[in-house]
Amino acid sequence: MIFSLLFMLLYLMVMLKLNYVLVGLIVLLFMSMMMLLQSNGGMEMMGLFWCDLLSGSLICLTFIILILMVMMSFNVVRKKLFSYLINFMGLVLICTFTVMNFFFFFFFFESVLVPVLILILVWGYQPERLQAGSYMVIYTSMGSFPFLFGISSMVYEGMSDSMFSMMSMSSKFFCDFYFFYILGFLVKLPMFPFHLWLPKAHVEAPVSGSMILAGVLLKLGGYGMIRLLSLINFSMNGFVFSLFLGTGLMGGVYTSLMCIRQVDLKSLIAYSSVGHMSLVVLGLLSMNIVGYYGAIILMLGHGLCSSGLFSIVSMLYNSSNSRSVFLNKGVLLVCPWLSTFCFLLSIGNMAAPPTLNFLGEVILFMSSMKLSWILGVLLAMMSFLSACYSLFFYGVVCHGKNVGVKINSVNCNFIDCLVCFLHWFPLNLLFFFM
Repeated sequence: MIFSLLFMLLYLMVMLKLNYVLVGLIVLLFMSMMMLLQSNGGMEMMGLFWCDLLSGSLICLTFIILILMVMMSFNVVRKKLFSYLINFMGLVLICTFTVMNFFFFFFFFESVLVPVLILILVWGYQPERLQAGSYMVIYTSMGSFPFLFGISSMVYEGMSDSMFSMMSMSSKFFCDFYFFYILGFLVKLPMFPFHLWLPKAHVEAPVSGSMILAGVLLKLGGYGMIRLLSLINFSMNGFVFSLFLGTGLMGGVYTSLMCIRQVDLKSLIAYSSVGHMSLVVLGLLSMNIVGYYGAIILMLGHGLCSSGLFSIVSMLYNSSNSRSVFLNKGVLLVCPWLSTFCFLLSIGNMAAPPTLNFLGEVILFMSSMKLSWILGVLLAMMSFLSACYSLFFYGVVCHGKNVGVKINSVNCNFIDCLVCFLHWFPLNLLFFFM
């Protein structure tokens, strides 16, 4: 079955005359899916790489987003440089999700900034992309230094730098200042109040940069927290833990309120990502298996849904040359299929069934109510606000009468429709296999 689907996709790629990068990414996607299905507990490679359920899921998500990035960038300038950048980015992300050594993980974790920065600087839209790139590099680099200090101290004390050998130890090294060592992952997620770089980067990045940022790079923070929290024992009754978790959840509520007041479509989706990632932090800090799986499912669902919404905003921008909510209206009358996918991805963003976001939030409800009913109330507020700004996004874009730039020339080609479908289909299909 897998090989027949692979043949059909390769035939489609040849018929569409796509480049070799896209064909290679699809082949690697199916290879990673086969490895994920065949490995039960995990699969070790050469003593340096390890692929388990978490790594395999994020690798499959990486390949899907990279394929859709290439499909959305057929008319991009400097195609050769773009192809090299996509290949390099895919290689670095695979190494980040599979490497077992902490120092190699830190190296690849920081190396991802290079291709993303080049995407923003070379293919960005406005002169402010220099400031956005500087914000991203300063925030993420400075936040990662405590983690480097922590693993260096660990090796200096005579401990191993292997992730899985450290997981089996009874004494946990990072127990005293765990909130300091995971700062880099919180910036990468990002969690409030370390999120200021994300809206600037999204606004100035091209569509491919926004898709990889929302789809994969934000998941690096969650992946790093999962690996590092397995080495930590901390008290869930302490003041630091309560302040840490309360700040993140209240920041998620605050950013959700900001989404309703946004006038830029990209900023709206970017701030919604901050709210969703605060739920991931809640699941990971609950320190139980239910929250762990809920956080993973929510990361996968958010990667597909948010990337699809950014691709829709890019289609609107190519037609109206504006990202304003006041100048992009009436899409339902002009291009009904685009309005349909906007509705389907919007209900995914508000965690309506049957989507991965819905399943992830239900699991996180169970995990949060086990800790405290106050966390359940905050989570309910965030779910309600996510429904508000998702319906606001759909209603503003698809309904009403356009009063500004006319968008009668919306590009209703086959590739754009296929990109939207490939975002929506796995988001709903995987729900039935969970």
